Amino acid sequence: MNTKQFLPIISLGILTILPFQPATAEGNSFLTALLRFTGITATPGAVKGNDNFAAGNIWLVQIEAAKASEPRKITNNGNYHTPLWIPGSQAILAMKSDKLVKLNAQGNEEKTLHTLTRNTALLGFDKHDTNRILVLQRPLAVGILTLASGQITPLPYDRNNSKELEAFEQLRKDFRSYDSVKVSVNEKKKPDSQGRFKSFYTILIEQLGGKDVSISCPSDCSQPALAENGQQLLFIGH
Repeated sequence: MNTKQFLPIISLGILTILPFQPATAEGNSFLTALLRFTGITATPGAVKGNDNFAAGNIWLVQIEAAKASEPRKITNNGNYHTPLWIPGSQAILAMKSDKLVKLNAQGNEEKTLHTLTRNTALLGFDKHDTNRILVLQRPLAVGILTLASGQITPLPYDRNNSKELEAFEQLRKDFRSYDSVKVSVNEKKKPDSQGRFKSFYTILIEQLGGKDVSISCPSDCSQPALAENGQQLLFIGH
């Protein structure tokens, strides 16, 4: 008897007894793409955070030995949003209205790189290619911005896929996840002397295996972005 005749049957039998493996981010193009960008997680928890499109001034915080400096405002015209540290430098990339601008850590030497045709929020740099930036646009869509040309390539997701939809909903908020560090904005309400409740905002940096850092915002704040070295934080103050 030719034993080769049994090989397909044996293989099929092995497949039927193997445990079912659910799809993971590695097997999904949209979720896999998200994992390439700093500050982004493809497996978010509960959606939280503020609006990525709210405009204000850029503030800077120095962090050292789990202690944070007083926030320092580095811009003045109040029309910026979603600042990011440019990897490998002390320069900042941000949106200023419909313009993609670059400025230094003092908020000076501002240079317009591109004017974008749609309202765009910057989410994070590609970990392997600093010419690529994950962006969110209105009406809400995800794309990849090529820094050199200013062109945005759509990154579609499946609205009928619960994991993709959950990840997309997280992108709409300003929660950020950097390897073992999570950064979020938290709001607390306290009564004033007239008994009316006033909101107070803090930025919480949660470090796995390390001491958490809490930063008091001067007012309403959003869109925190941590530098590669973990020692500098940007956010938008309104």
